[in-house]
Amino acid sequence: MNDSESRYAFSCPSCAGSFSISLEKIPPVQARFSCPKCGKAMDFPSRDEARVYMSLQATATAPEPPPAAEPSAPPLVRPPNPRPPATSLAAPEAAPGDSTATSTKSYRVDKKGFENDVYDRRSMRNLIRSGGLLENDPVAVEGEPARRALDLPELKSLFDLKKGSRVHPPTVCRKHTDQLAHYACADTGRPLCEACAVEKKFGGASVRVCDHCGGTVEELPVSEDR
Repeated sequence: MNDSESRYAFSCPSCAGSFSISLEKIPPVQARFSCPKCGKAMDFPSRDEARVYMSLQATATAPEPPPAAEPSAPPLVRPPNPRPPATSLAAPEAAPGDSTATSTKSYRVDKKGFENDVYDRRSMRNLIRSGGLLENDPVAVEGEPARRALDLPELKSLFDLKKGSRVHPPTVCRKHTDQLAHYACADTGRPLCEACAVEKKFGGASVRVCDHCGGTVEELPVSEDR
């Protein structure tokens, strides 16, 4: 396209009027013209400058090419859920010599001072180790008739361990066999821990009483083993 066909678009800085002029009519040097609309003077570029401005205007107004389409991702295919491994509900077999089967048993001692107490195997072990249960004491297992403690196989092994031990643990509470006994019931001789020898006030005095029968208690002497 030659200069006679090219037109330079411009606007007046005073009145913002928009105009266009043939490129060949623009002087080769910068000049000052009056606005055709408001008559105010305005600076005009040279012909070469106008040609550069036109090139920049054409570039700025040219539509941008549409972005190239990105290849579409393949559809997601979910793998089938793996089947969970089969879980056996059968209880594990007890290993030879395992005491698990006997540890769930409940024991009652048919003797004065053991009224209403139910023990598991661990509690029976504590009683045997501390001398609170003797070999000839009658013991009932799971509601069966009472038998001599030594005649119960799971208790006989505990008595055998006590015989071979050189340690003599102090007396433990008859109910809480993992607690030391600091008192004894004056009526039954039952060893009592702090929780089983509760304090009660009578008048202005505090007295400890047996939490099982309500009788008075006696403080056990402190031995060197305790």
